Parts: sequence; C-alpha cells; structure tokens
Amino acid sequence: MELDNLLQQMTLAEKVGQLFLLAFSKDRLDEARTLFREYFVGASYISNDNVPSPTAAAALTTQLQGFAAETRLQIPLLLGVDQEGAWGVMMAGSCTGPGNMALGATGNPDDAYRMYEIIGRELSTAGLNTLLAPCADCNSNPHNAIIGMRSFGEPASLVAAMTEGAVRGAHAGGALTSVKHFPGHGDTTTDSHRGIPTVTRSRAQLDQIDLLPFRRGIAAGADIVMTAHIIFTALDPDNPATLSPAILRDLLRHEMGFDGVILSDSMNMRAMKAHYAPEDSAVRALNAGVDLLMLAEEHYDHDAATYLRNQIALIEAVQAAVENGALPISRVDDAVRRVLRLKLATLSFPAGSEDQPQPAAIGTEQHRASEREIARHAVSLVRGAADALPISTERKVVVVNTTRRGAYAILDATRGIGPNQAIPAFDHFVAEMERVYPHLRVIDAAESIDLDNAAAGIADDETVIAVTENYPMPGMDFDKTGQAEIANALGRALGPRLIVVALRDPYELSALPDVQTYVCAFSFRMCAAQAAVDVLSGAVAAQGQSPVSVPGTDVAAHDLGEG
Repeated sequence: MELDNLLQQMTLAEKVGQLFLLAFSKDRLDEARTLFREYFVGASYISNDNVPSPTAAAALTTQLQGFAAETRLQIPLLLGVDQEGAWGVMMAGSCTGPGNMALGATGNPDDAYRMYEIIGRELSTAGLNTLLAPCADCNSNPHNAIIGMRSFGEPASLVAAMTEGAVRGAHAGGALTSVKHFPGHGDTTTDSHRGIPTVTRSRAQLDQIDLLPFRRGIAAGADIVMTAHIIFTALDPDNPATLSPAILRDLLRHEMGFDGVILSDSMNMRAMKAHYAPEDSAVRALNAGVDLLMLAEEHYDHDAATYLRNQIALIEAVQAAVENGALPISRVDDAVRRVLRLKLATLSFPAGSEDQPQPAAIGTEQHRASEREIARHAVSLVRGAADALPISTERKVVVVNTTRRGAYAILDATRGIGPNQAIPAFDHFVAEMERVYPHLRVIDAAESIDLDNAAAGIADDETVIAVTENYPMPGMDFDKTGQAEIANALGRALGPRLIVVALRDPYELSALPDVQTYVCAFSFRMCAAQAAVDVLSGAVAAQGQSPVSVPGTDVAAHDLGEG
C-alpha cells in the first residue's frame, strides 16, 4: 500500500488513533476491542500481565491483530514490550539474558548483539513486534533510583557500542527497536515514576556523555526514540524532554537527524500526571514533536473501573484539540506519516495477514545455553586476590542469605515493568550450588545471625558465601535493609573465608569496607546466578570487569579498549 494514498483516506478519528500506544489489563479483550477496533488505536503496550506464557502471547497477538483487521483500513498494530533483561519479562520461560549492566561487564558488543538477537527472535515469533529497548542511558550517577542495571554502564563509548550491538541484534531477531530514555536518564537520582528529575549537565557534557549512545543507536537503525520525563537545564530549563520542542524538534530531529518515530515514555508516570493535566500534557507532547503517546498500565495507578474511560477521554481530547486548532492537523499528519511509514516498511499489511506465531521457539535449549555463556562472560572478581577463586567442590560451604525473605514479595507484582521474577536470585543460586557442592548448608542471616558474633555456628573448615541482591523497582525500592551490616559483620569475623556474591550492581561495595573478596554478576537473573556458581566452582574463570565506578573504592568503570 502506498503511504500518501493511505494517509489521504484516513478520517481524523483514524489518524488520532494512530498516535496512541495504549494498554489494557490481563485478558480484558473487551477493553482491547474497544481501543483497537472502535477507536483505531495503532499500538499496544503488552506486559506479562497480558501474556503469562508463550502460548498466551501467540493467542493474544493474533487476536489483537484480528481487531485491527476488522477496521476499515486494516492497519496492523505495533505491539510493544519492555523485555530489556533487567526490566520486564514478557513470558515465563522466555530468555531475558543477564541484563544490560552484565552485558556491559562483558566488554563485548558481540555479546549484546547475540543476546538481543535472541530477545528479538523470541518476541517476534510470539507476534510481539516492537522491543521498547535498549536503554541508551549512561549510568553515571551511582545513586540513580531507576536505571541502574538497566544501563550498559557508565562510560559513554562503552554504552554506545553496546547500544549499537543491541539494536543490530534485535533487528536480526526480527524486532523493531526503541532507544531510550532520550536524551539520557543516567545522571538522575529521582525516579520519574515518582517525580520529575532534573539534570544540570552542560551542553558540552551532554554531547560528550549522554547523547553519544543515542547517536550510535540511531546510526545503527533504531526505529524509535523514547523520550524521558526529565528537565535538562542546558537544553530547556522549563520543560521535561517529552514536552520540549527544543529537545525533540531542534535537537533530536534537526541536529541529530533522527527521522523515525518519537515515542513518549508512559504518560501515566507521576512525572507527568502529578504536574500536568493528562489532556494538556498529551497535546503539548504532540506539539513538541512526539509522534506516539504511550500510556503503559502502571502497576501503582491502575483502577480497572476507570482505566479504559480515561484512555478514551484522552483520545477524544486530542481529536478536540485538532478541531479547535490547539493541535495543527499538519503536526498530526506528520506524526501519522512516520508511524505508517514504519508499519508499511516492517509489518504485514493488511493486519492479520502475518505469519502465525510460533511459541515453541521461545526458551529453547540453544537460547538457554547462549544466555548462560554470555552471563559467564560478565561475572567479575571486583575485589580480592586472584587465588580467592575457585572454591573446591569438596569444600564445606555455607551460603548466607542477607536479604529478608519478606522483601521478595513484590518481585513479580509490578505488571509488566520491573523485574517480574517469581523466584528470587538467591533461590536460583542455592539450587545451582546444591548441584555442584555436596557439602552445603544455607543460613538465613537476616533472621538468625547475631551481628556481634557473626561467626557463631560456623566451623573453621567452612567457606562462607554471603549473597546480596538488588532489583529495579518502578516507583518503589527493593528492601535491602541489613544486607551491608550482615556482610561487614561476617567479613570482620571471617576475613578471607568470606566471599560476597553480588547478584546485583556493585554500588554497595562502598558500604562494604570489611569484605575482602567480592564477586559480582551485575544481574539477578537465573542465568547470572548459574554463571556465578560456574565461576566459584572453577568451571570458568572470572573474566568480566565492572562497567561502572564505585565511589569511595578503587573500582573504576572499565571502558572498551582498556587493558
């Protein structure tokens, strides 16, 4: 179908519908039918809440494209998902890989390519055509509340190379890609799910650090750039990027030459909803240069009785803004043209004519083997003597959980965004350790260890492994209370007989002065827990290097090209 001809046929309602990427809860197909068939919405945010299994994903994507096929113009849907490794798991059994920070720790862009090719292939074979990843944010602030392990690391050149590899890999796997969160969420301390962060870097610093990965991602062919709900004082001191013509039109479009689709981060996030009326922010974002407005179903802001009604009200408000002149029809046509051009180039027309999803291709043994191999490349002996590893499998080993068991309850309760991990990293780690170490016992330190006598009950011939964890949580924090205190107490009592295994980022190391040996997997995923055991047991050597600096320690971010 020819683009101009298609655009000329469209009514205003059909055009406005193409400007939205909306969500619905669980299997509420009546809500979905209303959005995609009656209001011509052109894209959907799909989460694990909607697709708990590969079979469910295949059935749902077929149904959604069927709704689009029932509209007059039969324009297919962009079906967007947040499967980025450390954030979002679309389907139980899918291969997430160890996440971006672990990929950065490998120092190998080919590993990013390989992992994102697997992610892209698994999603696309389930009918999920748009990957809302990778994060191109340089995590230069160790106190970042929301990016962390979602970033490839700190150095701009490392993040840029990994971003390029991820974009190319996901494309090879058959998925569209979105680099985010433009122009960079790495130097923030506020979670934009909670409020509006402000970045005060100079324009020169932004060019040198934050913008470089986006330039490389765009050059690699990224289809979509997702905006950040962040104020950048050097670019626009008054408006967050999502609402800023200076950032989206002048910088991204004109200066950086991006000609694809600009997608907003979720307009349901409190950075937007707490400061702007939804109808006003939607129109302002479109006028600023956003082509596609996303309203993901935020777990902390869902009311099933009003959610659909609010979405429809927003669609109608945008249409009214066109009719009263607040949103020029020329801006709408420009945005719709970009969305349609992407669909015509990459999706099957008419909707419903694409190949049937193949859920059996998800979580294959080959994919599992690849993600474990890549996770192995990331594990690093961040602190400690080289001869601290391996630990003989004949040794008596005590594995200590430093996390309170009750802290895990929220891991799979975040509706698509967040870790969505039903089994904690610690439990994966113990299961793998039990397979390798016959003389193993487990202590729940958070419940039983006396900090003043931490070695009580630990024999002289036992090696102790204390496990720490962290998880990126949207709009909330994972409870790490007591982890550092327990690790330091064990370190003081046991000295070199203690090894801390971090199934998380390494920033906690600045609070662990009494720990002599620290092994970091840069990830909480199952493959990372397995890889950490592989390194402890000597099946492979620790070869990763930290992609981030840790303040107050001698840990510096490793960049590409460094020895």
